[in-house]
Amino acid sequence: MTLDPVSLTPLPPREEAVESALPEAEYLYQPYSQPPSDLTHDLAQLDPPHLGHAILFFVLTVPMLFLGEALSLFLAKQSHLFGNESYHAIFERLGTDARLAIPAQMLTYALTALAAAAIFPVLWRQPFLQGIHWNVSAAKTKFLWLLALGLALGFGITLLGNYLPMPKDPPIMQDMMGSPLGAWMMLLFGITFAPLLEELAFRGFLLPGLIHGLRWLMQRDILSPEAFSWMTLPLSVVLTTIPFALLHATQVSHAWAPLLLIGIVSVALCVIRLRLKSVAASAVVHAAYNFTLFAGLLLQTDGFRHLDRLNS
Repeated sequence: MTLDPVSLTPLPPREEAVESALPEAEYLYQPYSQPPSDLTHDLAQLDPPHLGHAILFFVLTVPMLFLGEALSLFLAKQSHLFGNESYHAIFERLGTDARLAIPAQMLTYALTALAAAAIFPVLWRQPFLQGIHWNVSAAKTKFLWLLALGLALGFGITLLGNYLPMPKDPPIMQDMMGSPLGAWMMLLFGITFAPLLEELAFRGFLLPGLIHGLRWLMQRDILSPEAFSWMTLPLSVVLTTIPFALLHATQVSHAWAPLLLIGIVSVALCVIRLRLKSVAASAVVHAAYNFTLFAGLLLQTDGFRHLDRLNS
């Protein structure tokens, strides 16, 4: 006989425990269907994306990165955006000039989204937005609440950062100081393409993929139903947060304090996505949070017209 670790009451037999453990964890992330009681059924057919889909998505980003940068270099050269500079000189600007780096990243993100929207509906046999649980209706219903939450999260994180050892001159600030146009492009990117694609990748693919992966372990008796019921969501959120934070590491000089704050933001975004069963909802919060990162700079530099004030 197995006892519940909290109440110390007897747990039901294994078959019943498996069935009762599933709804408790899945309530937070199953938006369209409940799993059947027959655990031999392939759950991946019911509720994508599973972990294999998440891996495929991230693999897909690699060729899209090369394609996006190649197209950006070609367009910059052919349009004489930087005079008669060589391809090599323009390529070096990708890492230093926001006027080129941001459009290149936008193009890369757009190509990744288009490729995913073309490939995954074929694998899932259902519309792409349904498969990733975009659920725009949830975001529309609570839009103002989500917007306020994102702004509050941003101001709260900024306040908390005042008590942590933050880098004085991170690369993201150096990129913004290059030109007013580059700063405005970073702001536009930060409230549109960045939250949309990052939420698609981490909360649309990776988070549910990890949950499905842990459920797969339970189905094969590698993970007990009791362990599944209490560890699946926290572990999935943590494993989603780590790569999300590391994605932004170069922007903050790999300093632990801002990475910790980014991790806190990721946890909040995961909770929103799980509670509302909507990637669109977490994207709204993400965009509002990103806006707060630029709001103070907008005021300090008078609309990015006096970027020299960032050195004072």
